[in-house]
Amino acid sequence: MAYVSGLAFGVISGAFSVINVLSDSLGPGVVGVHGGSPYFFLTSAFFTMALVLLHTFWGVVFFDACEKRNWLVLAVVVSSHVLTSGLTFLNPWYVGSLVPIYGLVVAMGTWAYCTAGGSAHNIWRCFTCPKKPDPHVLIYSTLRNPAED
Repeated sequence: MAYVSGLAFGVISGAFSVINVLSDSLGPGVVGVHGGSPYFFLTSAFFTMALVLLHTFWGVVFFDACEKRNWLVLAVVVSSHVLTSGLTFLNPWYVGSLVPIYGLVVAMGTWAYCTAGGSAHNIWRCFTCPKKPDPHVLIYSTLRNPAED
């Protein structure tokens, strides 16, 4: 439930962000063409991607904190949401907003991964693939070999 609701909030947030940026791109006063930053659309795309991920991670951590009644974690999630929204005021200076937001994405992603039960050992096993065939597995098939003449 936490993954789905967080992803749904992220997709809705991303959809509204994209619609607002696309509406800004129509008309005679296109942002970034005359006097504005040429990185407006690229930055908006990266910011939208970060918000979709952050909402998913916030959903996981928030639901876990609600289940455990951990009010400090709830406050951290809400304050990081407010911080992310406040960093958008720095958008004409894109490095000042995107770098901290992506730092928050990495931090919240790690926190959500650990909250969901992930560990460094699982990541190591994922990349090294130490799977060995189980000798106790019996493969049964109803197919029969053709009769020899």
